[in-house]
Amino acid sequence: MRVSIPAVAVWGRIAPSHSITAIMITDDQQTIVTGSQEGQICLWDLSSELKISSKEILFGHTASVTCLAKAREFEKQPYVVSATENGEMCVWNVTSGLCIEKTKLPYRHTAIYYYHCSFRMTGEGWLLCFGEYQDVLIIDAKTLSVLHTLSSQSSDWINCMCIVRSARIQEDSLVAVSVTGVLKAWDLSSSLTSIQERQNVCEKESKSLDCMNCRAIRFCTYTERLLLVVSSICWQVYDYCDFSLLCTEFCKSGQCFAGGEVLAAYRLIIWTEDGYSYIYQLLNSGLSKSTYPADGKMLKETVYPHLLCFTDVKENKSFPFVMGFMNERKEPFYKILFSGEASGRITLWHVPDVPASTFDGSPKEIPISTTWTLQDSFNKAHSMSEGIIDHLCEFKDGIENAVVTSSVYIPRLDKLVCGCENGEIFITLGLETARARFLENVSLKGNLPHKVLNGHSSRVTCLLYPHGNSVRFDPSWLLSGGQDSTVICWDIFTGKILHRFSLQSGPVTELLRSPDNCKVSYHSVVCCVCSDHSVAVLHLQKKVCLLHARKHLFPVKKIKYDPTENLLIVGCYLLTLSFVCDVYEHLRLIREVKISILFKVCH
Repeated sequence: MRVSIPAVAVWGRIAPSHSITAIMITDDQQTIVTGSQEGQICLWDLSSELKISSKEILFGHTASVTCLAKAREFEKQPYVVSATENGEMCVWNVTSGLCIEKTKLPYRHTAIYYYHCSFRMTGEGWLLCFGEYQDVLIIDAKTLSVLHTLSSQSSDWINCMCIVRSARIQEDSLVAVSVTGVLKAWDLSSSLTSIQERQNVCEKESKSLDCMNCRAIRFCTYTERLLLVVSSICWQVYDYCDFSLLCTEFCKSGQCFAGGEVLAAYRLIIWTEDGYSYIYQLLNSGLSKSTYPADGKMLKETVYPHLLCFTDVKENKSFPFVMGFMNERKEPFYKILFSGEASGRITLWHVPDVPASTFDGSPKEIPISTTWTLQDSFNKAHSMSEGIIDHLCEFKDGIENAVVTSSVYIPRLDKLVCGCENGEIFITLGLETARARFLENVSLKGNLPHKVLNGHSSRVTCLLYPHGNSVRFDPSWLLSGGQDSTVICWDIFTGKILHRFSLQSGPVTELLRSPDNCKVSYHSVVCCVCSDHSVAVLHLQKKVCLLHARKHLFPVKKIKYDPTENLLIVGCYLLTLSFVCDVYEHLRLIREVKISILFKVCH
């Protein structure tokens, strides 16, 4: 019989980190869902007055969340799906907070769209996914199993897509743009039988667009004619009937477009990576597509944009933004532009039904309706219980002396290890401390044992207890990485420094243990990733650095070991190349490989 053990997470005065990487609003406009770099999903209540309050934090992922989407018809089942960098997928009930279904696939999704055709399909519908793989995956919305793939004659990664539902021709289509700027269109409703029978389904049309790095594509359901394509440097409007170009607008110097939506017939909203958005009215130029200019070529520009309004985030522009738009046709009929920041802040704008410029014709700024963070919710709670490490992080003049920057809990030893902003490391009892504080209401200061380790000159960025996942490592070893570019091996029982690795690189960002299936002589090896894109391999038993690979031009994204050849595979944030290092034999860069091949190895 399966026994479920409830777990309780308790925070002190400081809210947990929630660096927003994905954001959506549910169809009923009552819940905001955010995914984070830390892997948590946060549910926020949204009132009819557009006031935000945090509701729940959902734990179920072990990697950064890449995308969110609805997973059912929301009136029937309030489900959303989340996906992460390492291929995890979860379906959540946003009313109860329960995880309904989960899986892990060898695919990194960057966007998901729910599709269901009630009069032609059985089951709960499909999740149409694209990401760092070729073409479009079709996943069962109930079981999260892969059903089929929408392929193409020239397969490629997809940058963006949208579902086109045409009431005029009673046909659903999927329109996508590849990383090379090729627009592709698949029939959905007429291909249901072929997909269910796993027959090959290719695109019905394809066209090369004059733009690269497309960020969004949207179909205008009001006119059933216009197709909006947003790239990083410009946005364009095409005629959906023949894919002829109608309009082009370039971004301002120093800005990059990130997405857009259709507000109404001939009215668009476009937003940028740094939190701006612009609302345009498309006006007729008075020229016809059948008119030919003097050079004999077909005229393209038949409409031109007029800027009506704009929005702006007044501060924190150093943080990256993820933005979206909801145009709800039910009560309270709000048009909402929303954004989430890496700082954890959510911002909402109420877009008027008929946006208008000022009296002199200049664009009008739409004010922020509301903005909120998790910390705002914590500050709103007037009675805050003492946290289990608050007695170690004493306050002076209302300022916390030791802000926790990394932590690890060791269940076998019941030890909670916390690295701090000032370089100190606290080791205290975990469950014993929690019991004393919350069950027995005992003041913790001076009543429970703890250790303070001093060795780093600045922030402790990461911690690793390698024996917790592998008995190959000595149970006394505790590793800490710091902003001072050092890795320290501690004796967790005595608090003494066993060895200090000085890397002379950037701050240490991650510590990873070697896999169980590597050579016996390298069972005491850990891998260290630094912010200057370098990777170091440290032998704890021999107290030496086996390798420090410094030639990566781009940030390190993924590290994998190949035990058969003793290779360390380092994947970087680069579309074409990665690097493969022979760790134990030649200690040098031996070859470059295509990133698509690397992902197959990594997954």
